[in-house]
Amino acid sequence: MTRREKLTKKFNDYLFDHIRIRSTLSHSWCALLALVSAFIYAFGFTCFISTSVEGGMTLVSGGVAGLSQNIILIIDLAGGNLDHYTMQSILYFAFNIPIIIFGFICVGKKFTIYSIVNVVASSILISVLPMTGITEAIQTSPFIENSVITRALFAGVCTGTAAAIAFRGEFSCGGMDIITYYFALRKSTSVGRYMMLINGIIIVLYTILLLCFPNPDWATALLSIFFSITMLFISSLLIDLINVRNKKVQLQVITSNDYLAEILITYFPHGATALEGKGVYSHADRHVIYMVVSTSEVKKVSQVAKQVDQHVFIAATPLNQVYGSFFIKPVE
Repeated sequence: MTRREKLTKKFNDYLFDHIRIRSTLSHSWCALLALVSAFIYAFGFTCFISTSVEGGMTLVSGGVAGLSQNIILIIDLAGGNLDHYTMQSILYFAFNIPIIIFGFICVGKKFTIYSIVNVVASSILISVLPMTGITEAIQTSPFIENSVITRALFAGVCTGTAAAIAFRGEFSCGGMDIITYYFALRKSTSVGRYMMLINGIIIVLYTILLLCFPNPDWATALLSIFFSITMLFISSLLIDLINVRNKKVQLQVITSNDYLAEILITYFPHGATALEGKGVYSHADRHVIYMVVSTSEVKKVSQVAKQVDQHVFIAATPLNQVYGSFFIKPVE
């Protein structure tokens, strides 16, 4: 065991014996992740998605933010003349209220509390950031103002990173993220595909509303769809890349130890299947253990197996979907 592993084990043992300190550190870490996620999202939205530059193309965000953009467009169609950033902030918060109640009932209390922290912080920052001058400075820079594809790229990176950070902390950015997270947990699959489907519907609705204005610009409307989908595609890829909670790996463990299979299912809440085999070169008897684990558990399984058998051979194969019973730690 390396010095780093010894220190980590000592620290984990200390936290195991001090429940209050462990709980305080856990809540502090979640609060920090919520604020960082909120800032990244608000920064991406105000600087790259929406624009105050005259004639600039507004990209369509997904989820509740995109739904809010649709409502603002309807208000503009009706002849309203309101500050878009302020309205976006208010609508973003208002639409999140019923969805957060759904999350509290169907997902988990801790999940919902930190989702609320994220939503409130995002709503405030969306309204405050444009006042600092940062938003205008970035939007009017030649690199951003003259390249919609660059805006779509940066917007996708910001929104995807914000959502992925939230999911790693086992909460969400609110809105449709809560609903997609709920279905992903129930179906034990990736979150990104559900987000892409819902967000695609929101983008199409926004485009239809654009075409309802007098003398609509068809080219701008179609390009808005293209660049918005590009942004959401990048965002979904980042979410599935960083959020490994629902990703699974099949392990094929080959060992000469008679008790390794029992040890593995004792340490990990998953079943396993053991077959008898024979080494082709050595002709020695071997046990072949098949086990499906979460991506985050692969390293731990490897460490436990090597402690029992230094010569163990482990092959890991990523899986797209698992059917049947598979234990995933519940969201609090």
